[in-house]
Amino acid sequence: MTPTRRLRRPWFRALAGVLVACAVLAGCGEGDTTDDGRQRMTFLNILPIESLSYAPELIADTRGFFAARGLEVRFEATQGSAPAIQTLLAGSAEISRIGDIETMIAAGNRQAPLVGIGEVIHRGTIRVISANGDPITQPAQLRGKLIGTPSEGGTSSITLDLLAASAGVPPAEVRRQVVGLAPGVFDLLTAGRVDGYMVSLDTAVLLQRTRPQAVVLDPNQSITAGSQIYATSAQTTRDPAEQDKLRRYLAAIDDAVRFIVADEATGFAGTMAAIGGKYQVPALRDPETARLALAAYVDSYTAGESLTGISPQRWQQTYGEIVGVGQLPAGLDPNRWLDTTLAPAAPS
Repeated sequence: MTPTRRLRRPWFRALAGVLVACAVLAGCGEGDTTDDGRQRMTFLNILPIESLSYAPELIADTRGFFAARGLEVRFEATQGSAPAIQTLLAGSAEISRIGDIETMIAAGNRQAPLVGIGEVIHRGTIRVISANGDPITQPAQLRGKLIGTPSEGGTSSITLDLLAASAGVPPAEVRRQVVGLAPGVFDLLTAGRVDGYMVSLDTAVLLQRTRPQAVVLDPNQSITAGSQIYATSAQTTRDPAEQDKLRRYLAAIDDAVRFIVADEATGFAGTMAAIGGKYQVPALRDPETARLALAAYVDSYTAGESLTGISPQRWQQTYGEIVGVGQLPAGLDPNRWLDTTLAPAAPS
């Protein structure tokens, strides 16, 4: 996704939020119910939907799990999590999937009435790439290093803060450089222009297959933060009709995740066939890379207490980590930003 210039004027930011909301409203102005009685709802994807990160959504669509739950779900792309949050709060869409870090900062620092209702990616999907000539294999080795990030600030940069802090390294002692997301970033590493850089799980899997000198550091070994949660507005959670749609959405995602987990036994043949039959997902061009990425996602799906529920204990730990790097004030109750009643219960 092409980075966009940061909007600095408050009125320009407000206008951008209105335009995003209007675009979503235009897509949703078809009535609340389809001819066959299914309820329409909008999911805001903060990255292109054609990604294995959204495998649960894509399988829920292509395998009919949304339809079986009485839903017709429209996918709407936004330019990152900030406009997605604005659109949710405007009441122009029902649900999005964003990071736990962004959710807490929006709710805790800006008092946004944002609520986490479910979670499907229970482990962070950001990785740190370095080269085997000067590998970064533990957080303490970040001290004094120059690390490339996709953008200034944001989730990757805060994750880097948290990772460094886990080893007692002050975030200020880790230098940063914006390097974007282009495939050629690895060449900056081999040329010695950066010591490492942050990538998504999919990219890390691809690099491990195509660049033998690549070394991958998984932040999940050191920090709790990094999960991806389903978020909505507090107002939406108070509406009984909207509650019903959210429950059905999360139930369909639960069904989809169970399908993907079971399909690991076939090498994800059913998953890749279903997604590839409708969506042009770049990772599927290399089936082996796709299988490895899906296996890593399954590890994340199954790392929680339930497939789609949020653990209040993990949520509290994440809040503590974010407070520790100065991104949130201490003394708040992060459980106020959760509604754990909408996700399916874990099997007894």
